[in-house]
Amino acid sequence: MSNPDVLRELTDDGVLLITLNRPDKLNALGGGIPEGISNAVGEARVNDAIKVIVFTGAGRGFCAGADLSTGGPAGSGPSDPGRAAIVDKRGPADTIEALANSNVPLIGAINGPAAGAGFGFSLCMDIRIASDQARMGTIFIKRGVGPDWGTSYWLPKLVGIPKAFEMLYSGELLSAEEALKIGLVNRVVPHDSLLEEAMSYARMIAAGPPIAYTYTRRSIVQGSQNNLEQQLVLEWTQQLEVLKTKDASEGFKAFLEKRAPKFRGG
Repeated sequence: MSNPDVLRELTDDGVLLITLNRPDKLNALGGGIPEGISNAVGEARVNDAIKVIVFTGAGRGFCAGADLSTGGPAGSGPSDPGRAAIVDKRGPADTIEALANSNVPLIGAINGPAAGAGFGFSLCMDIRIASDQARMGTIFIKRGVGPDWGTSYWLPKLVGIPKAFEMLYSGELLSAEEALKIGLVNRVVPHDSLLEEAMSYARMIAAGPPIAYTYTRRSIVQGSQNNLEQQLVLEWTQQLEVLKTKDASEGFKAFLEKRAPKFRGG
């Protein structure tokens, strides 16, 4: 079933480009966007042709967060925040967990503002390449609410606890260059070449060994939760599986033959 709020394009070389398509609302997380994000990650689990996913936004925004034109997030407003009610309201947790458990690398082409929940969404990416026109920030406190969309989980891991507190307490938006300085984005590029740069990086990944990329990604995500012993077991367990693949054989063979490897998956 088509989803007009999320545009999908799969290139011949294995890059799935997902464009959030609510430009009149700066691609706020309403309509079919959350479902479209989850569906893209789910498709990559069953479609071996997808090697990497690039997320970007249509128009002048990456993702402006919650769609406030409908009154804000569902369930907002005065209520009794009892523990049972809080526990039962998973909100966007399923989408965030789907991103965290993706089988393929995720790249964010941050073309404009990434704010609030949209900022949290951007933090779910493995690599963030920002336009020089991008701005990024939490803004939650300016709306009288706390962080969501995984912001309080990923932000301290990226910039450290003191800087995370500073950003969450102020709610200020950072320029692309400011975001680069503190490690929120991997690189900043001219706005007009953003998608070209992001797709070029994605094609580099798509040409690599897909199983090794899956295990590498899994190692990094799990590493934020494991202790050292658990992480060493995970690494070697995965390595034993990777060493059985044709791509691993090709990688070692290419090294001995002093040529570039030709990975084909499997």
